[in-house]
Amino acid sequence: MKKAAVLASLCILVLSLASQASANLAQFAGKWQNTNPNTSGITALEVTVSGTNVKVHAWGKCHPTDCDWGTMQAYAYAPNAGGNLQATAQAISVVHKESFAERLLIIRPAGNELRVESYTRFTDSSGRTNYIGSEMFRKGAPAPQPAAEDCVSFNPATTTVQQIQGRWKVVDGSHWMFDFGANKAGADKALAVIKHYRMNKSCFVGRPNPDFAYLLVGNKPPVGAFQGEDCIKFNPANIKVQQVQGRWKIVDGTMWMYDFENRKNEADQALAIMKKYGFSQQCFVGRPNAPFQYLRK
Repeated sequence: MKKAAVLASLCILVLSLASQASANLAQFAGKWQNTNPNTSGITALEVTVSGTNVKVHAWGKCHPTDCDWGTMQAYAYAPNAGGNLQATAQAISVVHKESFAERLLIIRPAGNELRVESYTRFTDSSGRTNYIGSEMFRKGAPAPQPAAEDCVSFNPATTTVQQIQGRWKVVDGSHWMFDFGANKAGADKALAVIKHYRMNKSCFVGRPNPDFAYLLVGNKPPVGAFQGEDCIKFNPANIKVQQVQGRWKIVDGTMWMYDFENRKNEADQALAIMKKYGFSQQCFVGRPNAPFQYLRK
């Protein structure tokens, strides 16, 4: 079945190239916006070209913000085996894989625009019919910006530890933030961390039940060290989103830090946040299954 799918994809590509005039590979490079603002498919593309190496960053329609499909390796095609890719490229292709489907994208020049044909094959045994789409993209529009951060402000000066219905919690007024169950010492330590750094924003990716949470001091990361804290150092330049045994994770080398299951868009958003603030320490209070985690520089 896999070989048949690959052969079908190659046949589609050959047919799509047959009637196309050659184009300079650099013509594909740049930021492209879908000409249809009401599309339910791909909303924007960013194509980068270095020699004959091509990469495509794509965004798909999601609510409330577009899903970041990430940067994918693409491949350029000349009219024949001896063709010069940089001078005579007629199309580029890229494959985007999700937990439920695989999309083959064929991207070709169409005057001053790009035509993107998508061939979606469902892989989740849902019985849905594979389908074809075609959309036009116009150059010059900026690529989508990262989704706004989801943060709740609180006052570290009025934050306390309270026992509520037999459970020790870190609270700010009537708003409880962290639940330590019977572990009062853990709640006290988390409160001490909050006051030490003067943290005043609790932020999330993927509520409810977020897989990634962090705290800020105003609009900046916590900086420095707190005596006795439990932290693991990592290199923010090395962390990346990687699929491990079918699950999307943020990893640092062979160590995985956060698990997003099939939600690659949330993993990408969390990674962008970690790099934005330059976090280099992942810290815990109450391991294992720490009810309070934070990141700092």
